[in-house]
Parts: sequence; C-alpha cells; structure tokens
Amino acid sequence: MPQDAAEQIVAEWRQARATAGMGNPNARSIATYEENSRMLEIKYSNEVQSDDGILSPVDIIRRLFLHSAGISAATWKLYRAGFIYTMNERAQLCALQGQPQPTLERALATLLVVSAKPYGVGRPQATRSVRSKSIPAKDFDKVITHLATAYSERNQWARRAQSFAMATIATGLRPTEWVNAVIRPALPAEVPRGEHEAGWLAVVVDTAKRKAGEPDWERTIVVEPGVYQIHVRQHYDEIQSALTSRAEPHDAAKNYSKRCSAALGRACKELWPTATRGKDPIRITLYSLRHQARANVAAAYGGFVAAAMMGHSPHTGNNWYTGKHRANSFTGPRKVLNAGIPVALPGLDVLVKAEQFEQNPALLRALAAPDDDAEGERY
Repeated sequence: MPQDAAEQIVAEWRQARATAGMGNPNARSIATYEENSRMLEIKYSNEVQSDDGILSPVDIIRRLFLHSAGISAATWKLYRAGFIYTMNERAQLCALQGQPQPTLERALATLLVVSAKPYGVGRPQATRSVRSKSIPAKDFDKVITHLATAYSERNQWARRAQSFAMATIATGLRPTEWVNAVIRPALPAEVPRGEHEAGWLAVVVDTAKRKAGEPDWERTIVVEPGVYQIHVRQHYDEIQSALTSRAEPHDAAKNYSKRCSAALGRACKELWPTATRGKDPIRITLYSLRHQARANVAAAYGGFVAAAMMGHSPHTGNNWYTGKHRANSFTGPRKVLNAGIPVALPGLDVLVKAEQFEQNPALLRALAAPDDDAEGERY
C-alpha cells in the first residue's frame, strides 16, 4: 500500500470515529486486545524465526492474513479489532514523540481496508465447527430435553447448561451480564394489561461492552410466569453461587459459562453427530441463543426495541445478529410456535432507550446506508 494512501485512510478513519463520538473500548476489552496482539506477535515471530524476535507491523499483518483461513470468522474479528486498537495506539504515541512509524500506518490502513476474513489465504481448515445461525424451536426443544434426560443426575453441568440455555433464549442476556444482573418481582406497570400482576419477574442488567466513559445503561427485561421463568431463577441462583467461589467474579462467570457451553456442545454432537443433506451439523451455543432471542424480540416488538433490550445499537443488530424470525414463527404476541418459548417484555427503561434510537437522525442515516464495513460497531 502506498504510504500516502495509508496515511489518508488512517486519518479519515480517525476523523470519522471522532465525528461519530465513538469512545474508547472499556478496560476489559483493551486488556483482551493487548493480550491477543502480544500473543500473536510472539507466535508469528517464532514461526519465521526472527533474529531479534521482532517482526515489522506489515509482516505481522501478513501473517495474520496467512492464518486467516485456519481460524473462525469470530476469531478473525477479535484478532483484527485487537491489532487495530494496539497499532493505532502505538502510531499515535510515536507521532506525539516525533517519531512517526510509516510501516505501522501501512499495517493499520490495510486492516481498516480488509474488514472481511480473507478466505482462501493460507492453509484451509481440515475440519470446522459452525455455530447454527438460527435456532428452530424443534431443535431447541430437542437439545434441552436431551440435557434434562440423557445424563445421570450426578451430571450437574448438564442440568446447569439446560437452565443457562433456557434463561438465555428467554432473556437474551450475554453470558457475562449475569454477573451483575439482579432479579426482582415485576412492578405493576411492567405487567401487560389484562394479566394477573403476581408471579411476573424482572431481570435488571447493567449492559456489558460499553465504551470507556459511557454512562451506565441498565435494561429491564420482564419474564412471564412459567417453566422458562423457573429456569431463569434457577440459573440465576446457580451462577450467583458460583461467583462466591472465586475472588474475581468475571473469572468465575467465565469458567461457569465455559463448562455449560461444553455440556451444550456435547449434547449437540450426540444429537447431530454428522452433517445431513449437505448441511453442517447443528451446533447451538449460548451466543446463538442470544441471537435467536434478539430475532424473536424483533419479530414481536421491532428492531429498535430489540436493540434496546439486547444492549446494542440497531446498526449492530441489523448487521451482526443472525437469528432468523422465520426460525421461530409466532402464533401469538409472546409465544414461539410448538415450543412455548416466551418472548421477554421490554421494561420502561428499554422503551425509553428504543425511542432514543428511533429519534436519532445520525443513526437513522446509518441504518439507511449500505453497510460496507460495520467494524466501528464491533471495535
């Protein structure tokens, strides 16, 4: 890439972020970016047996592209976002010190231009694990029934995974958001008209993945009485108990989610061990359940409410969430066909946030424009 073109790309990217008011990632995201970048730099240097143990930024990005075919799209996005952050920080620091780094800017510009995973570069994967993009109600019913009945009562993680899965599709919470979530009886104003007020549950969550310096964004998600609410409560009690087992709550939550994810993955492999009719085996994850919850909410209440309830922008929901409305066709305002899966109701704070989205001219323009690179929403 010519140096003048690289400088122009980087300058315009920085200006666009500043104009849009996009803040820095939060501290946990920064730590992840720096850790991944450092790990990959060491790995790539070892691979080419660099004499001084250091590769140029351009060579690092070349190695990232080379290995892109051997990693998942989600991992590619994470690694790319990490290098964008760390290289941009280094480039700005060097510029402040009067020591501009041309190769750093060329590497950064290349990453900004190549947003999609460059398929076909490097060694193809021998096998792959594909997360299901949408969760038909019949498949979801199969996997939670399998978790409930196919294992010994001593297998606590199968039971926990069942509750985690049901709580996720009923609320749409990220796995990490259960750390700071609070449950309480729903207020009368939060219960739909004509419904008995007793027994309704409100889950209040402090939204994760906010940028540094952004104000708190609390969301209230209302769950009707029934089997799914029982599992929401059960999952909440289990994970709160797990949080007391370690000094760092997020480490405890990460370990809990990892073990439940493993149990859920094993159940999927037992139910769908091989591909059928030319399709990949069904692989349901906690995040694909969150994505399907978002699609269910959007079908019931619209995209703005879905974005506010899930804790992301409508732009992110339109471009990154892959659950399909048609996977869970509705027979009523809050039920999914054949499975009785409840669709959570928005709390009053969610409705206020949705209205803010709907009245934001800049956001409406972004939603109307074609999406060539949604990286700004992920980074």
